[in-house]
Amino acid sequence: MNTSATLKAEIKRRVKWSLIGAVARLPDSVQTLLFVSSVRKYGKRVPILRVVYSGCYRTHPIDRTLGTDTGGIYPPESVTGTNGPENGNLPYMGCQPSIVRHALSQLGDVSGRTFIDIGCGKGRPMIVATEFPFDAVLGYDIAAPLVDIANRNAEIVARRFPGRTAMRAFVDDATRMPLPSKDIVAFFFNPFGAELMAIMRQKFEAALADHTIERLTIVYIYPTCAHVYDQSPMLARQASFNTPYAPSEIGYGPDLQQEVIIWNDARHAPACH
Repeated sequence: MNTSATLKAEIKRRVKWSLIGAVARLPDSVQTLLFVSSVRKYGKRVPILRVVYSGCYRTHPIDRTLGTDTGGIYPPESVTGTNGPENGNLPYMGCQPSIVRHALSQLGDVSGRTFIDIGCGKGRPMIVATEFPFDAVLGYDIAAPLVDIANRNAEIVARRFPGRTAMRAFVDDATRMPLPSKDIVAFFFNPFGAELMAIMRQKFEAALADHTIERLTIVYIYPTCAHVYDQSPMLARQASFNTPYAPSEIGYGPDLQQEVIIWNDARHAPACH
């Protein structure tokens, strides 16, 4: 692509997200009104309103219940100053809690294990992970503004549920971050393209080979780069399934269900059931 075309594409992208941001700031009551069938029928035809119908800008039920902030869609450049797709980073949006909950329930006893959300954003999956007896619940994201929100959410969850494992998020590049434990459940909700996912796979393989990690499970929701992990001789696919949104979550995301794939390291392949 030549310089002129690149500049035009960048201007178009920035104008698009500025307009989307303006729509996102509409009061929740207005956004809810847009979902009334007679309004939605015509609203979906307006390009800039289509993002509203992803449901991601409405106040999610988990946020209404807890007082947290996990909603919205954020292009990488809005929070990191980098062009997302060109650098392998994809926009932030929150995963449905019921899907995270169902996926983690497939792992059996997680006592003694560390949950890490790679590309954690505002930390919605981390909130769900605190419902399980992980030894630690950690998140990593390159976007400092989103990590700040995740840690404010962590404070809210800790006050409301003092008996749960505390969650904590860090600003870090996923490809360079230190692995915090020898027994890891790595969680992805489609944060990267194939190039960065391949770097993460190599990072995990090296850690397994030198025993920095003794046990690894990967939980990948909306697995657009599943082939990257399927190609690893050190990983074995343990489960693949589609999980529907909970009834209360319908209208708060762009789909009605999402695919989940789980891998274990080859040494512990029977551990997931």
